Amino acid sequence: MATVSMDLVKQLRDTTQIGMMDCKKALEEAEGDFDKALELLRKKGAAVAAKRADNVTNHGRVESFISDNSKTAVLIETACETDFSANTDAMKQFAISVAKNLAHTDATTVEDIFLQPVLDDAKGLTVKHLLDELTAKICEKIKLNRFARFQVTDNGMVNVYIHPGSTVGVMVELTTDKDASAHLDALKQAAKDVCMQAAVTNPVCVRPTEMDPAVLEIERKLATEQMISSGKPANVIEKIVEGKIAKFYQDACLLNQPFIKNDKQTIQQYLDEVSKNLGIAITVKQFIRFAIGR
Repeated sequence: MATVSMDLVKQLRDTTQIGMMDCKKALEEAEGDFDKALELLRKKGAAVAAKRADNVTNHGRVESFISDNSKTAVLIETACETDFSANTDAMKQFAISVAKNLAHTDATTVEDIFLQPVLDDAKGLTVKHLLDELTAKICEKIKLNRFARFQVTDNGMVNVYIHPGSTVGVMVELTTDKDASAHLDALKQAAKDVCMQAAVTNPVCVRPTEMDPAVLEIERKLATEQMISSGKPANVIEKIVEGKIAKFYQDACLLNQPFIKNDKQTIQQYLDEVSKNLGIAITVKQFIRFAIGR
């Protein structure tokens, strides 16, 4: 077995963040060949993943990537076995790296992204290689649960908010009626406020017209039955039911919700105010919310 220097062991440790003894063992097995040792550690990660394939992954983190021009953003959810591992820098950097890769590819599934080469890597590593290295370090089952990508092709921008603890994240796309590049900072703040709103309130949709008719019908039926059983007269029931539906919209539709920073106005009224101040019309096109375990 080859004798390897501690400098080489440290170099492998710094590259992979895997324990010194595991790095030393891999280098000895590879007879001092650094690249071969890296491959051995990745294979170890794949072996760990296979052994722990049936383990439950109830913990994880939500991370994101946003392009410099705020035209492309990715929200990603990774999963692992313990809260401790979810909060490590290694898990965070892995999630951010994958999110960045997703922003620069057309991958539509988790399987697709595994095959993608890692950006800014000259050795031809794939995202699967990164996952194997992380698995070898953490020795837990790690998954890419889901991701979403927003790409603005017209006037508008995207922004993301990750709630402290990285267990909840929201991504939103705002569109404007004309070029608003001169107001990008103000739009970023408005988008962040909308993201924070959705992180706290977990709305079902952006506006009432997007509500699933079947869900709305159930709400209306329940409200009507409740009023009938209370003995209310028919001419009163309709008004009360409409009031309950309005309250349902206030809870479920993002634009109808009271703004968490100022409950005297709704999110729509807040955006109308920002629009007036900037001289542009701002619309929430879409949002998505990821929450670990939900």
